[in-house]
Amino acid sequence: MKREPQEPQSQEPQPESREVLPPTPPEELKPWYYQYWFLYPTIIFWPLWPVLIIRSPWHNGLVSGAIAWAMLISGGYLVYQGTGGREVLTRLLAGDRWAIFTVQLILPGLIFILITQTHWLRNRRRIMAAATDTKPTPPPAEPTGNATPPRRRQRNNRRRHRRR
Repeated sequence: MKREPQEPQSQEPQPESREVLPPTPPEELKPWYYQYWFLYPTIIFWPLWPVLIIRSPWHNGLVSGAIAWAMLISGGYLVYQGTGGREVLTRLLAGDRWAIFTVQLILPGLIFILITQTHWLRNRRRIMAAATDTKPTPPPAEPTGNATPPRRRQRNNRRRHRRR
């Protein structure tokens, strides 16, 4: 026996404890940096791939998100250790080759992050607005019988479920 989802009885706002996720935009609206031809090779530019996955409305799976966070945290630790921790400027100015190599390794990814996230900040509203416009909306239900049906007073849930 299947249960049909029940529609809310009142037009009151829902409790804030429920998190409402925005709809996933269609594939046609993906910008160039969220398309697969760009996303797969970016795994070599360390901070770029995790940031793109975490901020993407198209890639919101549990596995990809967990891998992205793991890459970001473990890579951040390795960069911190490779640059010398708190002494990064001292080591860079002294010419420490491992600190210089680490900075050179992450520099392309940081530049790509600046480019892609600036582009995403500019176009996110347009893309998400187009995503909500493309979703079909159900037609409003027409009341039967009287032109204006009588409204039932909604009871407060706290009072109804109070224990004595």
